[in-house]
Amino acid sequence: MTSTGVTAPDGAVRIRPPAGDRAEGLARETVRTGFACLRGDRVRQLLPADALEEFRAAWEDLEPDTGIPGGKLFRLRRYGRLRVEVGADGSTSFAPLPHTAFRQDVIRMWRGQERVFAPVPPEVLLHEGMLALVGMDARAATRLGGTSSWEVGVHLIRVLAEPGGEGEPTPEGRHRDGHAYIGMHLLRRDRCGGGLSTVHPEGGEPVRLTLLDPLDSMFVDDSRVTHEVSPIGPLGGTAIRDMLLVDLNPAAPAGG
Repeated sequence: MTSTGVTAPDGAVRIRPPAGDRAEGLARETVRTGFACLRGDRVRQLLPADALEEFRAAWEDLEPDTGIPGGKLFRLRRYGRLRVEVGADGSTSFAPLPHTAFRQDVIRMWRGQERVFAPVPPEVLLHEGMLALVGMDARAATRLGGTSSWEVGVHLIRVLAEPGGEGEPTPEGRHRDGHAYIGMHLLRRDRCGGGLSTVHPEGGEPVRLTLLDPLDSMFVDDSRVTHEVSPIGPLGGTAIRDMLLVDLNPAAPAGG
């Protein structure tokens, strides 16, 4: 897989915001409601079709998520981390961070657990598709969060549902993730029923929608909404639902 942009002496990859960047619109809608949705056809303008297909191929090389209670094996995943810096002109730099365990103590199901997932390979972590999606999320977060330095976690997740069964995108139910902002990007949905996303804004009515097409996306302010996704079921064969989840948290400024 290929990366794009300019590699700096410190090993970071730097890119200019692509034409048609949607970060400003995401930020504006998130200020209003606590979350924003974006159709995939608008996001796909950020990268060439061949780059998207190459990026989607990374979901064919995930490993079982064995930590789900009850020994259920309907989810595959990998996890990686990036340091992301957003410049005043929107240019964005990305540098890999060391692989670590993942914790989500804000969610009762995972409290106190050091969850260790297979790492995202370096060529995927800095792939053109990853930079486009994480960059858009980081630029939106910068407009909202008062900082331009982010520690980002990326989760490549595939949920499966075999004939006669179902897969749970959110086995923890309605929840917050414990991050400042979260980007959610659909990469694939094959032979799949269900998967209804529900966002619960504080003080507002629930909003329900289904991510259907490649790069259909959501962006949420985790402090202002909770969310959940209904189980998926198979339609004429094994159901597949592939997602890129992007966790964004403020980081200390570079050199600080």
